[in-house]
Amino acid sequence: MARAENVNINLCAIVPVYRHESASRAVVEKLASYELPVILVDDGNAPEGHEILVQIANEFPKVQLVTNKVNLGKGGAVRSGMVAAVAAGYTHALQVDADGQHDMDMIPFFVKAAKKHSDDLIGGFPQYDDSVPKSRESGRKITNFWVAIETLSREIPDAMCGFRVYPLATSLPAAKKFRNNRMGFDIEILVRLSWAGVKLRFYPIKVSYPKDGVSNFRLFHDNVAISLTHTKLCLGMLVRSPLILARRIFKK
Repeated sequence: MARAENVNINLCAIVPVYRHESASRAVVEKLASYELPVILVDDGNAPEGHEILVQIANEFPKVQLVTNKVNLGKGGAVRSGMVAAVAAGYTHALQVDADGQHDMDMIPFFVKAAKKHSDDLIGGFPQYDDSVPKSRESGRKITNFWVAIETLSREIPDAMCGFRVYPLATSLPAAKKFRNNRMGFDIEILVRLSWAGVKLRFYPIKVSYPKDGVSNFRLFHDNVAISLTHTKLCLGMLVRSPLILARRIFKK
């Protein structure tokens, strides 16, 4: 049976915020210009940061503020946003980083792709300018190498870009199966969706790192945590490899 194209979806944006509360205003403003409802997730910000997010939510009529009392990390914040999105009746969620590094003019393209391929995850394949830190660029190459092994494929050209549209019917159950609450979340959910047979589609998006931007990446702790994530996923791949390979064979 042919899959339906250009179906109606109910889409919102999820913006996890930790220490980027000031930058998040411009992100929300851009999303509002495209008439997208926004779930703004306050991931345990300081009281003054929380107040800024309350002001933003009051300023824009289609913004819902979700507050995590303590910092759960990016993964925990996105998961909180997904739960709120499903409770509000949304079928899809556009994840956007709060620091404004993504080309927001690509929103209409990604929304159109999500409508055309409503069962699939629509992900960003970053096109970096000279602002990208070399350490980040090298780390992504290492992660993408391991992701290719974990999925036994090259279907994921970049596993760390935080600009993507989740089909919530499959993504929230996958997110609930693990508790990778920090930077490894973006990687692990893509691998797990691939294991589950969800089609992943990637499109280029320009990425610029803001000057004097606040980074929540903890060089030692997050690199260790991501390494442990890859170890866990490699072990998971070994258990699932017969099913993964069978799916590859029968798709041909």
